[in-house]
Amino acid sequence: MDRRVKRTRNLLAQALLDLVQEKKFEQITIQDVTDRADLNRATFYLHYGSKEELLADSLEGHFDALVAQITAVTVNKPIWETPEADELIFSHVAENADLYRVLLGENGLGYVINRIIDYITQYSEIQIRAGLGTAVPHVPVEILARHIAGSLYALITWWLTNDMPYTPRQMSEMTHRLCLTGTVPTSLIASPA
Repeated sequence: MDRRVKRTRNLLAQALLDLVQEKKFEQITIQDVTDRADLNRATFYLHYGSKEELLADSLEGHFDALVAQITAVTVNKPIWETPEADELIFSHVAENADLYRVLLGENGLGYVINRIIDYITQYSEIQIRAGLGTAVPHVPVEILARHIAGSLYALITWWLTNDMPYTPRQMSEMTHRLCLTGTVPTSLIASPA
C-alpha cells in the first residue's frame, strides 16, 4: 500500500476510533470523521464506502497485530493447547476496554460484530486445520472455527459488560478449559452402551 494511502487511512481510522469513544456510533457522521482527521469528505469516499467499513478495517489492523502475537506463542503447538493465546486476547481487550465496550455493548454494531466473528473464524479455521494433521474432527472444521469465534466473542462481551471480574489469565484458563472439554463435566456424560 502506498505510504500516502496508508497515512490517510490511519488518520481516518484514528479519528473514528476516538469519536466512537466519545459518542454513539450511529450519531457519528462522515463529516465528523473527516473533520477530526483534518481531511475532506471526498478523500474519505476514495478509501471507504461507509463508516462501518472504516471501523471494520481499523479493527482488523488491531487484530492483525494481535494475531502476530498469538502466532508467536503457538509455534509448533495447536492453538487449543496454548492458553497463553487466550490470555493475549483477553489482555488485548483489557488494554482497549473502552473501545470494545462501545463495540460489543448494548448498542453494538451488527456489521462490525459479524466482521469480528468472521475474522476470528478464519484464523481459528487455519489453526484447527494445521493442528489436526490427519485426524478427522467430529464436526466439520468450519463449524468448530465458528463455534470458537462465537464463544470467544460472547465471553469477551460478558467480561466487559461485567467490568472484567476475572483477570485475563483466569479468562484464558476458563476459555481454554471450555474449548478442550466442553461445558458438561465428564462425570455427567453417559458412556456409550
